Amino acid sequence: MSKDPGPHPVSDTAALVMLWASGYYREDPLIAEYLHRLDLSAGKEMFDRYNRICPWYSEAIVNRKHFISTTVRTLAGRIPGRTTIVNLGAGFSPLALELIDILSPRCRFIEVDKTAMDHKYAIYAGLVPDRCGDISCLAADIADTSSLLKILEAEFEGHLIVVMEGLSYYVAREDMSRVFSTLSGLSAEQSIVFEHLKPCRSISDERRFIPYTIFSDVRDYTGLDRMTTYTGEEFRAMLAPGFACRYYDMDEMEKKRTGAYTRFTTPSSGWLSCAVAVRSKDPGVFTL
Repeated sequence: MSKDPGPHPVSDTAALVMLWASGYYREDPLIAEYLHRLDLSAGKEMFDRYNRICPWYSEAIVNRKHFISTTVRTLAGRIPGRTTIVNLGAGFSPLALELIDILSPRCRFIEVDKTAMDHKYAIYAGLVPDRCGDISCLAADIADTSSLLKILEAEFEGHLIVVMEGLSYYVAREDMSRVFSTLSGLSAEQSIVFEHLKPCRSISDERRFIPYTIFSDVRDYTGLDRMTTYTGEEFRAMLAPGFACRYYDMDEMEKKRTGAYTRFTTPSSGWLSCAVAVRSKDPGVFTL
């Protein structure tokens, strides 16, 4: 009998995000069990350090995760025919488990990341073996757009819903533009949910130190020259013709989740935003 390897280790920055979201995720028994199968200890030191800078930082992470999962669910529910949800730079995000009730041969889920996709699929196989036929976990570097195109062409059907969460900060703008161009040519019917970091000038003076301190530390730790930021206009400039677009700041995401403006009372009080773009022959798809 082979020895149980125990929880799968998750890299430090990915574990950090999972630790911030852990309270939110544990409200769902299936995702709570998924968390038990991950070793998040590599992110604990950063988690403690960044929480001293902003003790309620988890609210920003939970707001964005709630917004993304509910937006994807809404989009998928309004699309007639086949749908493929693609999570780029998926890491160990449990978005597929959040949406497990809508997955089917008509609505499939594809996860793409450079590493650990086989381990993630093995966890799914243990948790939801009857649903694994609706999920694919594929290894690819999204910046290698020829490889990305090749694997997606072989997997996707119907309307394509692309999710980019916790990814855009680490990808150079020119690489991201190539990703958008590649995706645009892949499917005429397409939706994009793009979460990103805002530039400092778009953040209020009293809040600016939070993302500046934390993301500067992450930048230095990961060895990047800079963290990539976007405005709404810069996101729209990457879109091919035919997309309708809406932009959501953290105050709107918080209101959608909690029903009130509490931590984020104005657009400039947040540093993470989401853009949602839809290109469809059916105008009813884009009514968020």
